[in-house]
Amino acid sequence: MTDCDVVICGAGISGLLLAAEVSKYLSVVVIERNPRSACSNKFWLTSRQSLECNPELEAYIDSRWSEMEFIASTGDQFTAKSDYVLWDTHRLEAALLATIASNGANVLYEHRFYTYNYAGDRIIARANNCSFRAALLVDCMGFASPIVSGTGSVRILGYHHLYGRVLQLKKEITPVAADNVILSDSPALFEVFPRADGKANAVLIAPAASIRSTQTLAQEFNFIVEKSHYSAILEKMPGGEILQGVVPVGVVNSPALNRILFFGEAGQLHPAATGTCLTRLLLQYKSVAAGIRRTVEAGRLQAQDLARVTRPLGGFATKFHQSLFLEQTKATSSRGKAFIELLGCLDQKSVDDLIFGEITLAHFLQPDNLARVIRNRNFVWLRPLLRTLII
Repeated sequence: MTDCDVVICGAGISGLLLAAEVSKYLSVVVIERNPRSACSNKFWLTSRQSLECNPELEAYIDSRWSEMEFIASTGDQFTAKSDYVLWDTHRLEAALLATIASNGANVLYEHRFYTYNYAGDRIIARANNCSFRAALLVDCMGFASPIVSGTGSVRILGYHHLYGRVLQLKKEITPVAADNVILSDSPALFEVFPRADGKANAVLIAPAASIRSTQTLAQEFNFIVEKSHYSAILEKMPGGEILQGVVPVGVVNSPALNRILFFGEAGQLHPAATGTCLTRLLLQYKSVAAGIRRTVEAGRLQAQDLARVTRPLGGFATKFHQSLFLEQTKATSSRGKAFIELLGCLDQKSVDDLIFGEITLAHFLQPDNLARVIRNRNFVWLRPLLRTLII
């Protein structure tokens, strides 16, 4: 039996950020079911604000851009112009692991968490043949967590399926945030984010109501890279790093349980987006760590106490992103042009707040935004907005 103040389940970006901060004050053990190499198969794009709140992490930035493109299957496009930050995932995670180790904490890879129980004023987590007795368990395993599924803490709405690779760039390209390259009744969106080393993170993302095979997604990705107009920009690399995963989208029923705090995906600290969740994690992980320290030291670890530690997305933003996701699972390529035109109706701050999860009803009701929407007769936003206001 290993004793500690806090056991963190999950060594993805949310678990490592939190462990690096909490371990400054409390004894921490991190357990992760996968080997370390399997925990770095995503990349992260954030807003400038995330960096401004964490200037000590600036050394782990890969690139900064002033614009990125959204493209419909018709070729219509919108260029967002702001300050966007692409992080070097491997270097950032390595730095966080070094901080965790220097604080005397451990990260145990290939340790699968499978159950827990309460013992007096402690919670006992079991992973492989090990037991960890702690005051608090922090679940950073996402919506796929056995705690989430086993306790009904989240209702799953669907999934973002991802498949991609790190590819060589043949020439410079403006970052592509979403391009519906292939006309389809269930469109997938292609992303290309150039890196400082002359390569690019290229990913195809498909929203779906259920889990499905990535084989078709991989075939479409290969066609785009090898046969479409992107073949003049991207060069497939033998043995290039694979970027893939399944990101569930859900409705959080319980932000915390007794002596269990959800953080990251399952804590709904960010919208269900593949490249942008690090924005909200960077904005909040230090305050969450401080809240954990306070609750552990005070021994106030009931669900109602822990629920106040995190700050989830605003109610409107959460519901709107959920409604927008449901709309995406049913939309065909023919509606893509309307979504692109909608972005063009919004001011840049509203676009960024939509991307990074801070959208509110006030954004749509701003006189200039509303006037442009009405003038362009763009009502693609109406159904998800009405669903947001009703549910």
